[in-house]
Amino acid sequence: MPEYPEYLIAVVFAAGGVVNALLAPHRFSTAVLFCLAVTSAGLGVAGRSAAAHPTITTVLAVAALLLALALGLLLLADGVLLVRRYGPQAALLATGAAGCAVLGVLGLDAVFHAVGGGASGALLLAVNAAAGYLTLLFLVFAGYVFVRGRSAPLPETTHVVVLGAGLNGDRPGPLLTGRLERALAIDAARAPDTPRVVFVVSGGQGDDEVRSEADAMADYLRGRGVPDDRIVREDRSVNTGQNLRFSAALVDGTTPGHRATVVTSGFHVYRTTLLARRGGVPVHVVGAPTSPDYWLAATLREFAAILWLDRRLVGLSLLLAVPVATAVFEH
Repeated sequence: MPEYPEYLIAVVFAAGGVVNALLAPHRFSTAVLFCLAVTSAGLGVAGRSAAAHPTITTVLAVAALLLALALGLLLLADGVLLVRRYGPQAALLATGAAGCAVLGVLGLDAVFHAVGGGASGALLLAVNAAAGYLTLLFLVFAGYVFVRGRSAPLPETTHVVVLGAGLNGDRPGPLLTGRLERALAIDAARAPDTPRVVFVVSGGQGDDEVRSEADAMADYLRGRGVPDDRIVREDRSVNTGQNLRFSAALVDGTTPGHRATVVTSGFHVYRTTLLARRGGVPVHVVGAPTSPDYWLAATLREFAAILWLDRRLVGLSLLLAVPVATAVFEH
């Protein structure tokens, strides 16, 4: 076996990422492969540095520990804050649970270092490798979501499709209000001699809602001065894929050659773009601002959804990440 097999593994992952980028450039699996390549190479560098520069290695290890501790506490505190504010919703409870999981792994580390030895060491190494890899993927994803959520609309936009979100009684909730305001801003920013955009409000009626999201959005836009002839309602969809397909069918049937910009929340831009491309819907997606206290929980939920979309490759990558880390630290 090579002295540092992780470098060879990094090359294999990078090659797989290049191939995947050429065949399916918009899948998160491409990011998974490149992340594995960077992780493998980074572990190789860490393996060499540990022997040559023990002090630097110790400093970096402490910094990583503090970063993980800060992330765990942030997730836990954000989850508690959101549950107290909005109630015990599944996504909010999951945020607190993720924070507890991070803190739990750190606690296991502390116990292991105090007790040491035995088969528990191998188990703890595997848990740390998996947790570290998922954390790295999440940080990469959060950075990507942050950047993509600030995309600019197409200048030649003819239709703005607003994706539905939860209602507050019979009116748009905070997330949906943010999306509507972003859509209005796109229209307001157009040159005076440019034709005004048509708003396509997309969202059906949920089991816990008193009316369709499309009806609530249409009322909101009318209240902001948008005439009825510039509002198109799509009130059958119950998920993002249907939002895109049903809205596209409505617009295609009335306006050939249109250019559509889809407005959703910033954290939701990547998955919306992915679903649009997989469904063959030619749209450009932009994001609306999200409350800072809700952004982390929403991004974590989107991360879990993206992992589910590419669950086979992500599961395989986890199985590969553990032995790579083990090879490095046993070296």
